[in-house]
Amino acid sequence: MAASAAQPAPRRRPRAWLFLAAAVTIVVAGFGLDRLGVLRPSSANPSRPATVLPSAAAPAGVLPQASLGPVSGPDGPQLQVAGSTAALEKAIGVWTANLGRDPEDFISAQNLALDYYTLGRLTGDIDDYARAQAAVTQGLKAYPNDIGGRTMAALLQYTLHDFAGARTAAQAIYDADHRQLQALATAGDSELELGDYPAARTTFATLETTQPGAAISARLAHLASLEGHDAEAATLATRAGKEARTEGTTGTALAYYDYLRGFLAFQAGDLTVASASYEAALKDWPGSYLALEGLAKVRAAQGRTADAIKLYQQAIAIVPQPEYLAGLGDLYQLSGQATLAEQQYKTVRAIAQLQALQGKVYNRQLVLFDANHGENAAEAVSLAEGELAVRKDIYGWDVDAWALLAAGRAADADAAMQHALVLGTNDALLAYHAGMIAHGLGDDARAKTMLLRALALNPGFDPLQAVRARAVLATIGG
Repeated sequence: MAASAAQPAPRRRPRAWLFLAAAVTIVVAGFGLDRLGVLRPSSANPSRPATVLPSAAAPAGVLPQASLGPVSGPDGPQLQVAGSTAALEKAIGVWTANLGRDPEDFISAQNLALDYYTLGRLTGDIDDYARAQAAVTQGLKAYPNDIGGRTMAALLQYTLHDFAGARTAAQAIYDADHRQLQALATAGDSELELGDYPAARTTFATLETTQPGAAISARLAHLASLEGHDAEAATLATRAGKEARTEGTTGTALAYYDYLRGFLAFQAGDLTVASASYEAALKDWPGSYLALEGLAKVRAAQGRTADAIKLYQQAIAIVPQPEYLAGLGDLYQLSGQATLAEQQYKTVRAIAQLQALQGKVYNRQLVLFDANHGENAAEAVSLAEGELAVRKDIYGWDVDAWALLAAGRAADADAAMQHALVLGTNDALLAYHAGMIAHGLGDDARAKTMLLRALALNPGFDPLQAVRARAVLATIGG
């Protein structure tokens, strides 16, 4: 795009690249855990303190949409994630030095932002995303018409959970230039996270028509799953994986497509396919915390508790998310290791105390932890409703409903739960929550139906909650 009259012409042409939104989302963490559950820095550069950020997804099951794949545009081919953090750190040093010599070098700023963004997905250091934002801002200050910088800025808004801002920014880029398909993809992903499913469906249809391939097939698979079309979702996920390989996708990017297939298979209760898919993802990317956590859930559902514990430990060593810690704690609790369970729960509580410093990005995971473990009911409701005010997707309604039930407000919980069920999503956790809410209202006939449905969909959907579902069914004659 040519510079406007108000802006000096760029002195160099930016490197052609497209911002990768594949393989993983921003669920990596820059903290390790010691045996006491105390957070300690463990980023690639220990001199840089790190914080943690969860997935854009609710732990109740919504996929991390930022990881659903790149959509190529006119400005360059799909970018593969570099496998070496050391190489990225070296490149970052080069771009940083360039900017030190010339603060208006928007090309170096653009490349620096891309490398920090990529590094953040590999190492989990949220500060890398902040540095990416700073670099984008610096580049756009020098050259506001830089489409690449504006597209990255919108993607970073999405990455950091400003879904409304990301949609507005990305849509404006696409409206001005219909060749900017990455911007359109970011807008569609944001629409999905905001719960605007008709708009997301329209956006994805445009992308499918304009540039079909693995990235859009994966998005369509996710949407089909949300809408309760499990067979179609599985077919689309399988197609996405085949298309990715045909397109030459490798490594961390390819691992995502296997993860997607595993995620959908687990939700549908097909543990065989889920296990094989997660194992395939780990072959492509041994450090895939998504696949490690997914495989941990599969092993737990298979009754292989010791294996599940080991897999959770591996995932947590990379990404100590509250959801992972709580899952590991629950397995310890169920296996009679109460002290170890409490250590995991203590770490979740410590993360909750850091919320003010981390932009409250863990809200949904923390709400579910509190509601599942009978803690901080009033605070859980406040967090859930604050999140729901700006992000009305079905899992936002589900989390709100579950928090309301924990707070003793079964009628309000039931009203919220109806919104969570509106798409007809086949998710055992949604059915379980609906059943427990019905039980709280004294509607045991409906409770029995929903709890049986949850266990039929996936008998091991959640080790602790499945035990509770069976206990309630035993009391109501299920």
